[in-house]
Amino acid sequence: MSTTRQSRAAMAQATTDRLLAVAHRAFADEGFAAVSLDTLAERAGVTRGALHHHFTNKAGLFEAVLRRIDAEVAAEMVPAWEATPDHWQGFRDCFHVYLDAVLRPDRRRILFQDAPAVLGMKSVDILMESGFGETMSDLQGFIAQGRVRGPDAEALAHLVNGAIFAVAFWAAEGQPAEDRRSRAHSALSALFDGLTLP
Repeated sequence: MSTTRQSRAAMAQATTDRLLAVAHRAFADEGFAAVSLDTLAERAGVTRGALHHHFTNKAGLFEAVLRRIDAEVAAEMVPAWEATPDHWQGFRDCFHVYLDAVLRPDRRRILFQDAPAVLGMKSVDILMESGFGETMSDLQGFIAQGRVRGPDAEALAHLVNGAIFAVAFWAAEGQPAEDRRSRAHSALSALFDGLTLP
């Protein structure tokens, strides 16, 4: 690849990254509906045409922000997995990290308020399918090792993914006085305790 092509690719990636960062902040602080494409382009220092070139429209940009958040959350879970030699404990810890990660103030509105309104069921699919294969594979291993009860790893993976998404959604809608985050963590621990074989 020529230096010119590399330079253009690097510039395009820098523009994409800048737009995603600006859009993430704007969607988190102001909400999808309140932010215009002109405002986003101005804040990112690009033309509206450049924004359309990279993301087609505002919904396309929003989906890209959602996918980037999903990738960031997945990366944040890795240290929990690596922190303990007990993989079942690491697996459990990953879901607690996930819960805290998606409930961060700069993510909560995007994931649980605007995403369903902007993308409909597609947003649920994006979040639920992310890492599903790894979750199922891990559960197959834990079942084979006699660490986890359950004859069907695929069904169990759907159950675990559905549970974490549902409890995160519930916690995101709560008021601070309700302390839903800690209650969600307690419920998640109870679910995993119920799956653990002695």
